[in-house]
Amino acid sequence: MQNLTTNKMQAFPPNSADIVTKDNWFTSKENLQGYCHTGELSPCRIIWRGNHKPSPLSYANDSLDLANIILNKDENVLAYLKRTNTDAFFVLHKGKVVYENYFNGYKSYQPHALNSATKSFVGLIVSLLADEGILDLNKKASFYISELEGTGLGEGTIQQLLDMQVPVKYMEANTPMGIGRGTPIFIASGSMPKPDNYNGPENLYEFMISSKKDISPGTIFKYENGQTETLGWIVKRLTGKNLAELIQEFIWSKLGTEENALMHLDQIGTDIASGGMRATLRDLVRFGHMMCNDGYYNSQQIIPEHIIREIQKGGNPKYLAESTHNYYFSGSSYHNQWWVSHDRYGGYSARGKFDQQIYISSKTDTVIVKLSSYHSPKPEGIDAYQVITEFLGK
Repeated sequence: MQNLTTNKMQAFPPNSADIVTKDNWFTSKENLQGYCHTGELSPCRIIWRGNHKPSPLSYANDSLDLANIILNKDENVLAYLKRTNTDAFFVLHKGKVVYENYFNGYKSYQPHALNSATKSFVGLIVSLLADEGILDLNKKASFYISELEGTGLGEGTIQQLLDMQVPVKYMEANTPMGIGRGTPIFIASGSMPKPDNYNGPENLYEFMISSKKDISPGTIFKYENGQTETLGWIVKRLTGKNLAELIQEFIWSKLGTEENALMHLDQIGTDIASGGMRATLRDLVRFGHMMCNDGYYNSQQIIPEHIIREIQKGGNPKYLAESTHNYYFSGSSYHNQWWVSHDRYGGYSARGKFDQQIYISSKTDTVIVKLSSYHSPKPEGIDAYQVITEFLGK
């Protein structure tokens, strides 16, 4: 596949202005692509694929022509992919691969950053442990993590954390990349360097403990990373295993994946539950196919069907409609760390910053995966996926 961008790091040593660091990795499209294509900025833990042959992917005789699928009068799907800096795109329909392509120099064997799409894997692990009776979804986080007693995150139940209904406050921290409630987690997770005169949390545990009470849990939707990090801490405390091990044991090693996945770590070796996972396009399609097939894949029931059904049911769209995310996800809800569209296709998705998406429509037997380096704070794609799904159903 011909590269659509120039590799500025072909010369060794590279010019200092071309080196991707924690100071600059999402301040430009080029640096963001470097971050999404490699895992060299932070330590990682392997999510082992297991000792098996890859499960086969079945390819349709004819590839889908995305230029013929019109999103609006000015843009077709292929143009949309280019505009949103897509690195890889895959469409699976009725068990057949109808589109697979790679851009921006991305290779099929490279694990790509999933960012917040990682949360959906965490939601599955929590649901599986609850199904086995290891945890109670109605217990408060502080019941399992005594260190969170009296904190904002400790006040929420497991289910409220799963549904992003535990609004809390954090300190604000100045960095070259902005100010706000989300900034401390980038420092705590090791994704950004610590700024001068910073006296806030320096690892994920300190970040969670620093949370302050805000509005009563269970009354509003407030999407933020600390709630997923709390779930990650709980499952580690209860099982004695880190999140990467649990994803490997319950999901990744059962899919027949081609490649190992990776999990980024903070400075003290804690898995970044809210956005640390990396995986390849084809393996994410295998995961999506499993979800689309009611949890059954590679000749085994990997996720119990009732867990999938609970995700598809969704949460309360009213909460999301009244939140700051209502402009981005009109008519949708958030449940068990998944975005649920409530459309006629039964669509739901795992979504991550810079436009990573795993879209699943069981009603139409469609899986769409998009890996991107889209330097934009505004999420996109729900309408595009619905248009593609409708086109395939004609």
